[in-house]
Amino acid sequence: MLLRSAASTHVGMRRQANEDRYAIVPGLGLYLVADGMGGHRAGQVASQLAAEAAIRAVEALRCASVSLAERLSHAVACANREIFTAAQSKPEFSGMGTTFVGMLFAGERLALAHVGDSRAYLLRHGRLRGLTDDHSIVAELLRRHEISEADALEHPHRHVLTRALGVRSRTEPDLAEMTPLAGDVLILCSDGLTTHVADREIAERVGDEQDLESAANGLVDSANRAGGLDNITVLLVRYEKDD
Repeated sequence: MLLRSAASTHVGMRRQANEDRYAIVPGLGLYLVADGMGGHRAGQVASQLAAEAAIRAVEALRCASVSLAERLSHAVACANREIFTAAQSKPEFSGMGTTFVGMLFAGERLALAHVGDSRAYLLRHGRLRGLTDDHSIVAELLRRHEISEADALEHPHRHVLTRALGVRSRTEPDLAEMTPLAGDVLILCSDGLTTHVADREIAERVGDEQDLESAANGLVDSANRAGGLDNITVLLVRYEKDD
């Protein structure tokens, strides 16, 4: 099988700096998005550290006899430790953290790891399916049926996470493995996209566009036209037959 990928990121219409980071490392089969948070520049530092640490960790286990999910879990643990240590070392980095959503491909399988409210989706045969559950206060209230979808959009704590990398000495990612099919498109994104762009539009834009770069740029443009309240990052990976 052959992987094709593209990504697009934008500061948005309201922010002064882009605290999102993404990584595309075809040689390792690694694709990730991180959305940083913290004080002045700390969010940028956290997401950058997460991406760099994850890449190093996956590279270090390239030849190890462990599962894809175990490799990705190790990468998340290394990223968490790196950010937490940096946050302890400098007052200006205190409390910084980042979301993380990443995929690791090898052979006919992929592993997924997720912490925070960045998301992963699968587009298969024109149908979009969420692969992650947000780690946030509002998402937890929705799962308990204590608020409605409409309430969630205006909830005062809608951006408060219950899990993130670097905030504590240890964190547990949600992990999964699956077998992708030819034609599948995997979508990784920060909440700057999903705040403004509904799942239906994501499916339409990605499904109707063969050029992944155009699809990613189109989604970012849609989020900006809808207000662009946050940084926006979209990463697309298409699983194709290798002819």
